[in-house]
Amino acid sequence: MRLNAIERKARLVLFLFALILAITIGITLLLYAKDRRELSEQNLRQLRLEALTMASLLSPSQALITESSLAKIVEQRGFSGSVAVFESNGQLIASASAGKRSVSPRLMSPKQAIASGRNNSAPEPPSFSNTKTRTEAGSDFAEAPLSGQRVLVLARTSDVSPPPAVFYVFGYQIISIVAGLIFILFLIRWLFRPYRRMVEAARGSPVKASSYKSESEFVVETFQALVEKLQSKEKELAGLHALERNRADRSERFSERLIVNIPSGLVTIDSNGFVTSANAQAIEVFSYKEKASHQNGNPIWEPGMHALSIEYESFFKSAPRLREMVAACLKDGIALRREEVDVLLPDGRTRHLGLSLSPMFDDGHRIEGALCLMTDITEVIELRERMKLQENLANLGEMAAGLAHEFKNSLATIHGYAQLLESQMGDTPAKRGRQDTVDGMLNEVRLLARLVTDFLNFARPQRINLAPVDLGSLVRESAAEVAPLIEGAKIELRISGDFPTLPADETLLSRVFVNLLRNAAEAIDPGSDSKIIEVSGSTDSGEGARYAHIRVRDTGTGISREDLHKVFIPFYTTKSRGYGIGLAIVQKILIAHGGDVAVESSDPTGTQFHCRLSLQPTSME
Repeated sequence: MRLNAIERKARLVLFLFALILAITIGITLLLYAKDRRELSEQNLRQLRLEALTMASLLSPSQALITESSLAKIVEQRGFSGSVAVFESNGQLIASASAGKRSVSPRLMSPKQAIASGRNNSAPEPPSFSNTKTRTEAGSDFAEAPLSGQRVLVLARTSDVSPPPAVFYVFGYQIISIVAGLIFILFLIRWLFRPYRRMVEAARGSPVKASSYKSESEFVVETFQALVEKLQSKEKELAGLHALERNRADRSERFSERLIVNIPSGLVTIDSNGFVTSANAQAIEVFSYKEKASHQNGNPIWEPGMHALSIEYESFFKSAPRLREMVAACLKDGIALRREEVDVLLPDGRTRHLGLSLSPMFDDGHRIEGALCLMTDITEVIELRERMKLQENLANLGEMAAGLAHEFKNSLATIHGYAQLLESQMGDTPAKRGRQDTVDGMLNEVRLLARLVTDFLNFARPQRINLAPVDLGSLVRESAAEVAPLIEGAKIELRISGDFPTLPADETLLSRVFVNLLRNAAEAIDPGSDSKIIEVSGSTDSGEGARYAHIRVRDTGTGISREDLHKVFIPFYTTKSRGYGIGLAIVQKILIAHGGDVAVESSDPTGTQFHCRLSLQPTSME
């Protein structure tokens, strides 16, 4: 390929050289013709001036013009050529010659004299305008009018001519050839400079030069070796590139899988305070529904990171403390570790998050954003609270068990004496009055004994016997147990929803629902127009379903706001008759099953209790 390129360049140079040579020869010929024409015109001008001068000298003498006088004038003027005076009819009067450039008088017949004689008019005085010149038969002629109808003719041969055309042609050709050779020399050096560089580079290659090889063979062999080496290096580089690309692809896929499978929420925020991306877990926590697909009316986000463009104050609107932390991080570059924040969900529940917030810096150590990593620790905190409550209840039970036992013994003694006193009563009116007193005392003793028994059951650690329990059947059986109370108060009972089968202690759970239904029935005002108790069941949706939910709602008068946090405290009650132990037992049983209970809503239109039970075998004895 390189040799073909050099050959094309050489051909182009030769063509240019031939073209330049032809142009040079053409220019030379043109210059030669121009020089000859200019030289001839110059000779004619000189001859005209000479004729005009001699005519001025001869004009005063009209009859004295002889050959001797002409010869004298020619000699005085130093004219080289021939001079003749003619009559207007062309008859020669006198002639004279000098030098090697003389012309025969018979060739000097005037053209102007004949014309003047033909016209029979007197000639004009000699002047530059009426002095005529011509060139004939290799000689130059000049004619000037004289007085007396005469004409002066000067003639001389053109033997002093410019160099022949061949001289100019070959002279310029020689110059052109020399210049062309110099140009070709430098051109060859320029054309072969890459070749010389290749030869120098080849001498530094591993291939050694040999006296049996020409320089071109040595260069070709060297570059063949280099091409083979480059090809092997290219294959090696392609292999390394493919390996690096596979490694980058694996790393990218690993990062994608890591983000998809990470159980924590991940949010990135730029320096302008805009959330630029978030994964599905974070979007679900903060209930961001824009650009989400929907399934059964619920927003669904695909796993992985999603590009967003929303101000962090709007994205974290349900977590005021988190907004403050992000603002401080973006402003001052403060990194926060193992912080806990609360997120208020649209349904009124609170979700607890554990998070770490780190600023991101550019090469100039300027803050360009923040990275927020969060984990839902709601269940951990609830478990911690349940453990704490379980521990408090255990401590309370240990402390009160002994006191309750002694108190029960004293009640047993009082009950025995009251029965003995009752047996000693007669049928007299006075004794019958005392009988009423004794009966009231016995009722109070039985009431206190039942209270102590319930308290001991509450304080004593519960032993959970787990077995599959159908919640729907258990709720209906519990409703049947309190049916006399509900029907007597003319209350409508509604049971609906999904009640799964789960591992639980059927006896203890029955006690939970009996207490909740009894409390709901007792909370409804007998004079109310709306007497309804609703029991609804549901389970968590999705693959990670963990809890069953049972809600008991009544249309009673509700619980005051200041009493809401006290309803699960033992012995706290707002009823005229009651122990205040029922809801505390409900809470203890549900916590023992790995669940919990809470007042979900309460207002003058009624109260709703929310019970949550684990779908997996869990107990906290």
